[in-house]
Amino acid sequence: MGKRRYMGRREFDALMIVFIIVVSMVLEYTVLIPLFGSVVCLYILRPVFWAALSCYISKKPRVRFKGKLKLYRFIVLWSAVLAVVCVSVYFAGGFLDGIGASPYAKSPEGILANVICFGGVLVMAEWVRNYVVNRVKEKYLVLFAVIAAAVFSLYRLNLMLLASIDSWQQSVEIVSAYVLPEIMNNILLTYMVYIGGANPAIVYAAVTNLPVWLVPVLPNLEWITKAFTGIIIPAVSMVVLMQVYKKESREIKLREQKAEKPYAWVTVSVFSILIIWFAVGVFPVFPTVILTGSMEPAIRPGDVAILRKVDSSELRVGDVIQYWRGDLFTVHRIIHIEPTGEFQTKGDNNNAPDPGLVKPEQVRGKLVAVVPRVGFLSLRLKKLGRTPAGTAGF
Repeated sequence: MGKRRYMGRREFDALMIVFIIVVSMVLEYTVLIPLFGSVVCLYILRPVFWAALSCYISKKPRVRFKGKLKLYRFIVLWSAVLAVVCVSVYFAGGFLDGIGASPYAKSPEGILANVICFGGVLVMAEWVRNYVVNRVKEKYLVLFAVIAAAVFSLYRLNLMLLASIDSWQQSVEIVSAYVLPEIMNNILLTYMVYIGGANPAIVYAAVTNLPVWLVPVLPNLEWITKAFTGIIIPAVSMVVLMQVYKKESREIKLREQKAEKPYAWVTVSVFSILIIWFAVGVFPVFPTVILTGSMEPAIRPGDVAILRKVDSSELRVGDVIQYWRGDLFTVHRIIHIEPTGEFQTKGDNNNAPDPGLVKPEQVRGKLVAVVPRVGFLSLRLKKLGRTPAGTAGF
């Protein structure tokens, strides 16, 4: 009988890191958040923890990723391309479900704090993930990859949200919209650190997260849209990355040499960035999906309204505008302009004017065109998600 082979020093080091992360997670939710509050934990304690853990790892023997060194730049480039595609799909969801105000800070100080604190944790977490995955022997790689994906998924989930589940329907929505997408995303990041080290994963995570922290308006996605994009996109990205890596490594035969080159994907990525900018209103003209019949017959549910940014002084009675109140964007017609410059609005199909006046700074744009029925899929998805059709815009 042969000798049993047990895990060695390298596996013990990786397990210790995992254990430290789990302990910190338990302490955060049971002690630190009740004691100091979530803001202090997110902006101070978490960055300090990951900085300390990164410093500890930096004293350890350096680890090398398992992919081919000559393909390092190729992997980083593909990570960036896939990230841009992922962000494009996310913002394209705004065409279906509408655009809402970002929950993140919009002031320069708040944005800087998010980038430094959240971005710092993001970078350091991928360094740690790289150590956990690539520190171990080849025969333990699958085991530790699964452990890393599971632990990092759990760490990045809002456990308080999970603890608040009180119905079967709510559990389906939360698991579909948050848990499964987080797991798929971490499986992808774990594969990236396996073949290319921390940097490809950092590039992917940075490109997919920075627009969310920086853009003042974000897609107001329903849970079913979040589930679809959050699960499918990382899964497809994983398959694509595995295939192009294998092809470039000459591990499988290639029929069309051009298919493995990322130049076409780079072109698609540039086009995707333009779509993102168009969707969130970087350009003077931007779209929004109409969800209700308050403007019938001029604009029907499922139509896409094309709006143009204008100065409030250019607006006249009869113009159709989009304005916001809180997180709600509304497309209605101006029926009266007060001497103060405020606007009284009303849906063409409504019996009464909108409650309250619209201030000039609340106006987002003026209607210039209507594309019929392009957003019809949004209404079908909302019906599947059992969400009232008026939550994102009118």
